Amino acid sequence: MKKLKKMKKVSLTLSSGILMASMVLSLAACGKDTNTSENTTDSTAPKGSLAEFADYQGTKLTYWHPFSSTYIKSINDNMVVQEMEKRTGIKIDYITPPSGQEGEAFNLMIASGELPDIIPDWGYKGGGLKAVQDGVYLKLNDLIPKYAPNYAKVLAQNPDIAKQAKEDDGTIWSFKMLQADEEPSWAGPAIRKDFLDELGLQMPKTIDDWTNVLRAFKEKKKLETPMLLQFSKFGAAEAFAGTYGSSYSQFLNKNGTVVYGPIEPGFKDFLTLMNQWYKEGLIDKDFATRDDKSSDAQITSGKAGSAAVVYYGSFGPWATAGKSTNPNYNLVPTTYPVLKEGDDPAKTIHIGNKNWYSKGSDIAISAKSKNVEAAMKWLDYRYSEEGFMLFNYGVEGVSYNWVDGPVEQKDGPGFFPPSLSERIKTQHPEFTELLTKNPDGVDFWTAIDKYKTLYEASLRNPLSYVMAPEVYDAMDKWSTPGKDYILPPLSSTDEEVKVNAEVMTQVNTYREEMVYKFIMGEEPISNFDKYVAQIKKMGIDKIIKITQDQLDRYNKR
Repeated sequence: MKKLKKMKKVSLTLSSGILMASMVLSLAACGKDTNTSENTTDSTAPKGSLAEFADYQGTKLTYWHPFSSTYIKSINDNMVVQEMEKRTGIKIDYITPPSGQEGEAFNLMIASGELPDIIPDWGYKGGGLKAVQDGVYLKLNDLIPKYAPNYAKVLAQNPDIAKQAKEDDGTIWSFKMLQADEEPSWAGPAIRKDFLDELGLQMPKTIDDWTNVLRAFKEKKKLETPMLLQFSKFGAAEAFAGTYGSSYSQFLNKNGTVVYGPIEPGFKDFLTLMNQWYKEGLIDKDFATRDDKSSDAQITSGKAGSAAVVYYGSFGPWATAGKSTNPNYNLVPTTYPVLKEGDDPAKTIHIGNKNWYSKGSDIAISAKSKNVEAAMKWLDYRYSEEGFMLFNYGVEGVSYNWVDGPVEQKDGPGFFPPSLSERIKTQHPEFTELLTKNPDGVDFWTAIDKYKTLYEASLRNPLSYVMAPEVYDAMDKWSTPGKDYILPPLSSTDEEVKVNAEVMTQVNTYREEMVYKFIMGEEPISNFDKYVAQIKKMGIDKIIKITQDQLDRYNKR
């Protein structure tokens, strides 16, 4: 992903709940809605789009689809849903489980054997391949070339995309959310630049720089929390542990060999640093229990001078909220720290915030479906040029328009399908005021529920949103570290799932407890080897072997 340019047209503040919202399907609603979608939009379907659906006019499909929204009452009020019926002629009977009970509802549906045609995978026990073996999901390999040519074309564009769309044995059982380019990083460190300027300090780059800056924040600014720390997030766990080639919780791929980050030698160095900073009062004394709400208050009130990590969903609000009470407030993103001056983070840091081509959101087709061809064609439309525009931008003339001017880097030209490569040199899609200045007074991220989609299985442009300029700057800086230690999406066998659960449940509990004790000085760092020995005694080597086997299988796909 090339450097992102700051957005000039629209600047909106992001709500702090964006990250959570992005982890579920955007089209959502409480209760059960079994009404078919209505044609209420008056846009014109793209030329030829209905011809491929000539044999399926009036076909009815059932679709189990979790949905919740504070803006619209039903999934059928979403314009993408309405437009899909208009363009394809296929009527969808949406079944929406009660909000907050999706997992239970999914399991009950599977157990009943009464399956809809289309099923978003909500955690089938044993995984999607097991669902195929159990006769629940349909194997799609032979069907894709016949009935899903657009999906087949996307898979053929990039061998890594194809790898991530199938199981180790080659089975394809779902339509996935796919991206044609590497998504920028959404998380990283941030610091109050106005404090740095006031103290005559440069932006910290090395660990020693950070130590000096945090001491100045403590001694000269008298800050309660020189560095905000949340171990429940991607925080110091990676942004600073990664400097030492280790990780708070991840298995890592070091040149093809799997290791467990929290027992790597570098993790001891990381804990030594955190313990030193804790003793000096340089990091959040309440890091073990700090929640999102109190983190917001610490940063925006000026009690904290930096954060080991910020997610993009929080950075926008944090960057603007403090200015309401302090015009000098200037929270800015910064790069991941390196060990020594002159180190290149792209070469010396290996576990930056990595995003893969496949983003999950798997949608399967029931093995019992009597309308397999129609379901395949309907889902495949999402990966066409017209489907790409519909699912990323909504309905042309309603939620967006093509306007003069090339697609800028901030809008992700690499994510557009090849068929649009010439057009985006001179034109770009621009959201209308229904999304940027909604007449109902809702923000962009709420208006999405009605006018586009957020996290659907489709060909996705992860930058097809409206974000504050500060967020683009943040993503630039957070994308600098190398990411070669990050494991790709791996597949597990039933036995591997079972062993992993048995071992990692106790390992994770023990690891978290000991990490907190090491940092707070309740356990001497000299006992790190005993900590490693105990984790090995719990069976971590079994999981390392399992993960290595999974990586080897992935590489052979």
